[in-house]
Amino acid sequence: MPIADINGQRINYEVKGEGIPVVLITGFGSDMPFWDALLPYLNNYKVIMLDNRGVGKTKYNGKFTAFDLTDDVLALMDHLSVFRAHIVGWSMGGCMAQELSLRHPERVISLTLISAYMRRPARSSFAMRAAIKAVNEGADMETFAMLLQVMCLSEPIFLRREQKGAAVSKRPFAATIDGISDQMDSVDAYDSRKRIFGISVPTLCIFGLSDIMCPPEIGEEITSLIKGCRPYRVPGAGHIINPAAYHKAMTDHFKENE
Repeated sequence: MPIADINGQRINYEVKGEGIPVVLITGFGSDMPFWDALLPYLNNYKVIMLDNRGVGKTKYNGKFTAFDLTDDVLALMDHLSVFRAHIVGWSMGGCMAQELSLRHPERVISLTLISAYMRRPARSSFAMRAAIKAVNEGADMETFAMLLQVMCLSEPIFLRREQKGAAVSKRPFAATIDGISDQMDSVDAYDSRKRIFGISVPTLCIFGLSDIMCPPEIGEEITSLIKGCRPYRVPGAGHIINPAAYHKAMTDHFKENE
């Protein structure tokens, strides 16, 4: 995968396909393979993805904020000579998608927020801080991954895994505990509640009705604060939503604004 030397960092990224650009921004603790299940639905688009600072193969220097991560996305678009794109952000990536839409609306064809928030819920921050503490005190990263999945996945997924005798995904975790800690610091410092009403680009807000990491009332509030924002509620879905449940709503949103 190519590396872009931008903003003093070495950003690992990937570009797939041809067509109108779509930038996919993943969330806390996740690298580019997070989007694997969505990619087959975006065959007619030029899909741009990156590993945020703190995860995957991106090399970064020191602490960072959500604003720094947003600047990385914008700089990557410049690096690739992409002026405008559909912007899609999941969870923490939704913070960066919001910021890009607030600061550079001319670069955004449409905005899609998935399991997003304006200010991280206190319970979720407490849970993630406890998991980080456990690793720093001797637990392994598989333990952290298990706790993260407990917060992100819905009950039916765990029931199916239990029946198969495997409660946790065995895919190698994409980050070190230091990278996770730095991402958590950036999440805890972010708050768009007093600014989100300034988003003027066409917006779709997708959220699961069984999300415990970011409860559905947050999605409802985002919808109420962004003028013209359309909600797409997914019954039974947790924080990680199967793209099969929302891809049509999202690509319809793209087409309506191209």
